[in-house]
Amino acid sequence: MKFVWIFCNESISPEVMELLETLDVEGYTVWRHVLGSHRGCRTHWGDEVWPGTNWAILVVEEMEGKAWHLLEEIKKMKQRPEIKHAGLRAFVQNAEERI
Repeated sequence: MKFVWIFCNESISPEVMELLETLDVEGYTVWRHVLGSHRGCRTHWGDEVWPGTNWAILVVEEMEGKAWHLLEEIKKMKQRPEIKHAGLRAFVQNAEERI
């Protein structure tokens, strides 16, 4: 089982959610209005100086191959200039146990 963490600017969240729907991703949690700064990405604090916020999405994928496929599709999405400029990151992590 894998976790796929996705962090994106709120402006591209509809495209990210559409990707999850297209790939039939069934288990995920979304946190909206996430604040943060990352090397290579714009800072978003949700104020006048650093406007905008991010979304954090945690996908729980039981099939390892499907998790890696999602990551590959996110890489393709990130190649689009408007997506790359807005900010999109993803990480895969092992999920050891489910209760």
